[in-house]
Amino acid sequence: MVSLEHIWSVNEKGLSPLQRLGLKVLKRFVISWECITKNNIMNYASALTYSSMLAAVPVMAIVFAIARGFGFDTIIESKLREVLEGNPDIADTILYFVDSYLQHTKGGVVIGIGLVFLLYTLISLTSNIENAFNRIWFVKRSRSIYRQLLDYISIFLLVPFVVVIISGLGVFLQTFRALLPDTQLFSKTVTFTLHISPIVFAILTFMALFTLMPNTRVKWRHTIWPSILTGTVFMFVQWLYVHYQIKLSAYNAIYGSFAAIPLFMLWTQISWCICLFGAQLCYANQSLQTYAFERISDKLSRRYRDALMLLLMTRICKHFALGLKPFTAHRLAVDTRLPDSLVDILLGELTEVQLLVEMTGEPNEEARYLPAIDIHRITVGMVTRRIDSNGIETPSLVWQAGTPEWDSLRTLRNEDKDALLIDL
Repeated sequence: MVSLEHIWSVNEKGLSPLQRLGLKVLKRFVISWECITKNNIMNYASALTYSSMLAAVPVMAIVFAIARGFGFDTIIESKLREVLEGNPDIADTILYFVDSYLQHTKGGVVIGIGLVFLLYTLISLTSNIENAFNRIWFVKRSRSIYRQLLDYISIFLLVPFVVVIISGLGVFLQTFRALLPDTQLFSKTVTFTLHISPIVFAILTFMALFTLMPNTRVKWRHTIWPSILTGTVFMFVQWLYVHYQIKLSAYNAIYGSFAAIPLFMLWTQISWCICLFGAQLCYANQSLQTYAFERISDKLSRRYRDALMLLLMTRICKHFALGLKPFTAHRLAVDTRLPDSLVDILLGELTEVQLLVEMTGEPNEEARYLPAIDIHRITVGMVTRRIDSNGIETPSLVWQAGTPEWDSLRTLRNEDKDALLIDL
């Protein structure tokens, strides 16, 4: 088996432009594969499949409710029947449930329970998506409850409008093409636009998903080619699902009339696998320069981790002493040339031991970090002692505090640690 460990030590200066390009592409796919195996992406895809099935009817109900307001509900229905062409009974069942859901809501029947279930399914789905993306980006903390409610509800109010607008645009282009039967240039242009628009819409959707869902800073330029690849593969898989479900549903000896359900679940899980792989490519894109260090960050020695936390604390305290705007995690990562994910982890630990305070402003603004204590009291010894004491200590299970071993360790820890961070 060929080892790929040496690709991280290759000097790119001695390579031709084509070789450098090939090396970078290889590194991206190696990063993606290593992270996929480490992050158990298939488990997250399975969880998202369950959440998607649970949220399918409420989401469709929102889309149909908004589409009816614009008069486009028949278009949405035709698109749904087109996707489920081989299983019209399933399409009829979904439409029946959606119509029943809307009628109950309109009539005020159990509206309280219905609204709670709607919010639960939507927040559960988006929360699972964020957790999967945070895992890919090695982000330990999710959005706050306030940001989750604000961001998730905004997403589910915006998405149906986008779907309706795109559907309306497709109808407009088809009508426009019908009005120009003799103009070959315009007719071909409109036909090409109609064929390419679903792929473009899928690419833009994935780009927005990859940029906005992780609870960290993702540069949009690093999502371009992963979104193009993901959107194209996703549309190809959807085409296979639509065109071959008639043949596959013929093998219904086991599932009978429910044969379409496992097929739909399989397509949903494959779609989520494609989406998560695209997100992993975005991570590989953005972390290409730092991954060689990042891949061994979980193996860093205790001494080195302490030194890095002292480095971050010193930068934050000196920044605060000058009266400058507090650091964000990304700005600290750039300033110290450390991977974003490692800085996030270290800042989380410093916040947990109450040396830092996380300050959040606007909903879409990155959190900033401030000293939690007067900077004229924060010494090297205070930082290391709090880091050392983080966690649970149960000396009674092994040996009692006050023994020679305990006292000697405490004496060693307290030596030469009274220097203020702002004086370093």
